[in-house]
Amino acid sequence: MCGICGFNFEDKKLLKSMCDEIRHRGPNAAGYYSDKGISLGSRRLSIIDLSKAGNQPIYNEDKTIALVYNGEVFNFKEIREKLEKRHSFKSNTDSEVIVHAYEEYGINCLKYFNGFWGFALYDSKKKLLFLARDRLGLKPLYYYYDEKKFIFASELKAILKDRSIRRSLNRDALSYFLTYRYIPSDITIFNEIKKLKPGHYALLDLKTSKLQIKKYWDIKFDITNDNEKTIEKKIIGILKDSVEKRLISDVPLGVYLSGGIDSSSIVAMMKNFSDSISSYSLAFEHDNIGNELSYAKKVSQHFGTRHKEITISTDIIKDLPNIVWHLDEPMSDPAAVPVYYLSKEAKKNVTVILTGDGADELFAGYDQYKFLNLGYKMRHLPSSFKKTIPKTAKFIPKPILDKIYKYSSATGTKMFDRLGKLMIDIKNNKAKAYADVLGIFDDEEKRKLLNFEFDNHYDSINKEFFSKGDFITQLTYFDAKNYLAEDLLMKPDKMCMAWSIEARVPYLDYRLVEYCYRIPSFLKLNGSTTKYILKKALRNYLPKEIIYRKKQPFHMPLDEWLSKGLKEYFYDLMQEPVNSKLFDKKYIKKIFDNYNSSKLYYCRQIWSLGIFNIWYKVFVKEDKNFRI
Repeated sequence: MCGICGFNFEDKKLLKSMCDEIRHRGPNAAGYYSDKGISLGSRRLSIIDLSKAGNQPIYNEDKTIALVYNGEVFNFKEIREKLEKRHSFKSNTDSEVIVHAYEEYGINCLKYFNGFWGFALYDSKKKLLFLARDRLGLKPLYYYYDEKKFIFASELKAILKDRSIRRSLNRDALSYFLTYRYIPSDITIFNEIKKLKPGHYALLDLKTSKLQIKKYWDIKFDITNDNEKTIEKKIIGILKDSVEKRLISDVPLGVYLSGGIDSSSIVAMMKNFSDSISSYSLAFEHDNIGNELSYAKKVSQHFGTRHKEITISTDIIKDLPNIVWHLDEPMSDPAAVPVYYLSKEAKKNVTVILTGDGADELFAGYDQYKFLNLGYKMRHLPSSFKKTIPKTAKFIPKPILDKIYKYSSATGTKMFDRLGKLMIDIKNNKAKAYADVLGIFDDEEKRKLLNFEFDNHYDSINKEFFSKGDFITQLTYFDAKNYLAEDLLMKPDKMCMAWSIEARVPYLDYRLVEYCYRIPSFLKLNGSTTKYILKKALRNYLPKEIIYRKKQPFHMPLDEWLSKGLKEYFYDLMQEPVNSKLFDKKYIKKIFDNYNSSKLYYCRQIWSLGIFNIWYKVFVKEDKNFRI
């Protein structure tokens, strides 16, 4: 696990500066490579083969190929056995396997790797720079390209060390952020910088400076004929093997344990291979809603893990600028905060962490899928009926309205406003219907908030994500390619790497992903039961009270944070000049004024705006006194 960077020219000072900027990703060693027309840099976090032989760049026998690499290939030993017949190895690292696999198979080497990566390989004979990001996007890879100059890095902030690169705001990206809480696809918050998409590679011809981006992997939807028992066995078989592969390490490792089915199942599989498991759980002070420590403790006791419970305070203001700096781009998922603190504590004992991320996308685990699916089934109802839905809210008792909020970013009567929009849009525009329900700001609110025109590109989203398979499959596919890649996986990557910890995600072994998308959706969302087939598969591995307990999303005490001075802190930030260019100040004031009337709804909007303003102050204004 490392941080990497480089460019298609020579500048030793810039290369070192970029590496220094991402030192947290690899505090154990720095490595540099320069040749005519190419520079590569690496910061190493030593995990496999701790010797100097594993330091990067890694070369082939005659040093005509150089690699800088961020990630892990868990099946490297099997690949190496085949390669040793024709290649000599100087280390026991997986990174050297990538070099020789490229020599043997060329760009097709990617299909042999099981793991996650963002790497750059320079072939000096062909004058070719080859970059790749793993299939699901567990590792980030950013780049700048202006037809001549090309710069890449594991983190966006490293690219910004080149002071010639402008920091102009991508307004489409800001609009996406206000809807989804993250920025999807290959764009970033800056017009000048892009992301390499998951399952893609890039080829830069140094002779012509021509850049090609190509897809090498995607999810397919050919439904299996396997019966339920066979499906259950295959799920467990692949998951067990995935966990075993992800226990390969020459440094201590552990697991983040919430007490839910996903992380608990990872512990259950780990128990097959180790009697010494370190588990970590987190809760917030004064939180009586989302505290899951009791469930995590039950799982820990059941499997005999060395368990540590971490409770953090709600005084987070001083740490938010650092958290936002590590995230690189505006990302307003508040769950990044606990992962940051959890990783800080876990680093005292471990360097590698396993997590349960990804299972909700594979097995339709989110409650909102039930809600969206209900709306989809009702899409043919008369338009006159659909338009009456928002009006019915005033007749529903408030306690029932308050319970409904869990399915959406909206609450109470706001929920029924969005339900009405969903019912109207879902027949012809599934992408907009998705945003109607799950968006932090809907289109109408964004038109009032933003001082510029925006395009949500619903037609292109519909074509790419909502045109194949049944509706549940489409929802999970959209989330896997967007929400998972650019939010859920960026949290553990950026927040764990802030403390030099590698996060591994067994559910996202590509073999399990490919098989799960072949499972019929009615075996995932079965009536009102989410993760139906996964729960059945785990009956012999987890206590019944863990498998079938009511799903409890990790509760973020936003109201508590805002009441501890964060609301005023955010409001003061939003009075700065940037807001008059981008945002309508009167509408921002209205959001804050409305907060007390619907805290569950407006706290998320305030949090998103606050995070953006912190990001702007750190990355655009470059206020160095703002960060600790």
